Amino acid sequence: MATAITLAACGGVPTSGNVTAGDVVSDDVELDIGFAPQGPRADSTQEEIMQEFLLAAIDPQNDYRVAREFLAESFAGTWNPDALTTIRTGVGTQRRVSDTELNYSLTTSASVSNDGHYQESDAETVSLPFTFVKEGDQWRISSAPEGIVLSEDSFGVVFGEFALHYFDPTYQYLVPDVRWFPNRSGTSVRVVSALLAGQSSWLSNGALISAFPAGTQLGDGFVDITSGVATVDLSEEADGANSLERERMRQQLSASLNNVTSVVMTVGGIPLSTPETGALPAVVNPTVEPAPLVLRDNQFGYASNDDVTTIGQISGKVVELGASAVALARNRSEAAVRNDLGVYAVRAGASEPLLVDARGGLAAPSIDNAGFIWSVPVGDGSAIRAYELDGTEHIVASTVPVTDARVVSMAVSRDGARLLLYLDTAIGPRLYVAGIVRQDGVPSSLGELFALPVTAETPLAATWVDNRTVATLSASEDETLIRSLEIGGPSALLGRIEGGVNIVGGNGGTDGLRVLTTDGDVFRPRGTSWQRTGISAEMLGTQQ
Repeated sequence: MATAITLAACGGVPTSGNVTAGDVVSDDVELDIGFAPQGPRADSTQEEIMQEFLLAAIDPQNDYRVAREFLAESFAGTWNPDALTTIRTGVGTQRRVSDTELNYSLTTSASVSNDGHYQESDAETVSLPFTFVKEGDQWRISSAPEGIVLSEDSFGVVFGEFALHYFDPTYQYLVPDVRWFPNRSGTSVRVVSALLAGQSSWLSNGALISAFPAGTQLGDGFVDITSGVATVDLSEEADGANSLERERMRQQLSASLNNVTSVVMTVGGIPLSTPETGALPAVVNPTVEPAPLVLRDNQFGYASNDDVTTIGQISGKVVELGASAVALARNRSEAAVRNDLGVYAVRAGASEPLLVDARGGLAAPSIDNAGFIWSVPVGDGSAIRAYELDGTEHIVASTVPVTDARVVSMAVSRDGARLLLYLDTAIGPRLYVAGIVRQDGVPSSLGELFALPVTAETPLAATWVDNRTVATLSASEDETLIRSLEIGGPSALLGRIEGGVNIVGGNGGTDGLRVLTTDGDVFRPRGTSWQRTGISAEMLGTQQ
């Protein structure tokens, strides 16, 4: 017989009787991180032991001490709760396999690996086997899968999000590499250990770099956080770093540890001196002009309800080119502009716009913070080029799939370290981010493509929301949908509007998103809906 169960947090666990079909205990109610589960009750059935073990695994304190009480003595010391966290949707069920075996079946759509990587996927049903043995006339679990199972609600309380930060190759920006760890005593040790272990594989190969000397690990003093001051003890390799490297190490630690006001580094318990170097701190999350960048009524610039504030000599040149897409550089004196003839490099001053890419059928261009213009034909995602403002062409090698794929959007992140690609393929939409590898500052290749989960609607556009989130605009039969996707975190439907054609990011996370419709109206999010801003436009530009 299959028994439906969810896991109790603040609700009660039956204290007598057998677990039968219809007994439902839910952790989908409010979960207090201070919730203290109880150990095994005398004479519990196998079903009750399984159910209460899964419940106890909600509490990570003391290395899941209470959960281990449900395990046989031979298994309690080897079970690894950190190996995998499975995030379930809906209600799990128990099914008896034999006198000493039960299966726990659940539907899952996300998981977290032992190194904190969150992975969202299509929903699938999995079955977890449990076996039981009697110890002193009491049932205990003698084998079970490694890891724990959490509902979506309890995951958001039990786990915390931590953005490990690494430098772009210029050391001007700190770029997040999002991980998830249980909120418990010692979490700061896991965060720093993960930081020292290095960035995710798709951000390696030079896309991001660490200031810590190779081989640096946590020292014997580990990590202590008191009154907002983090003291991090490092191995002797850290002692070989120079003053500038130490300052950068401190910046990485400060940005990666949540709710920390300052960082003190030690080696063998002795403070590591970090003298002032005069170096500017790295930018963590670049911002842009809050007003949307628009083209309307032969004017290009920042829009308010009735006016357009032009951008020096850039605006006139954009209008003269008859632009269909514009990406404005951070310095506001350079832009990548597409029209019917191709992609142009546009600069303020006396110079004329320069046609840098005359290939046919080009996607909207992007421009990075080093002044390179990125361009690709819609029909060939493998043919990415990076152009200098003088027209010098650089081939950017990649593993972008080319078979029956159409490039919908391509955009460089504001930190210049990553590229976003939204593709329409024969097997459905695909959304990727990849690290940008540069040789002597010149883009040369893309790293491993990191796939983000997308739904099956027709892709229309994608944009960077901030330094760790992107958004997509897609079309169903009668409406367009806006979704946000955290890189290394969950995705969310942000709402629907009619006739959306383009989406751009701004400031303030998803609140800064703007969507242009076929009627020329610009929409913004408001709660769970979207409202008109009062701004009209023929085109929305992207700010780098």
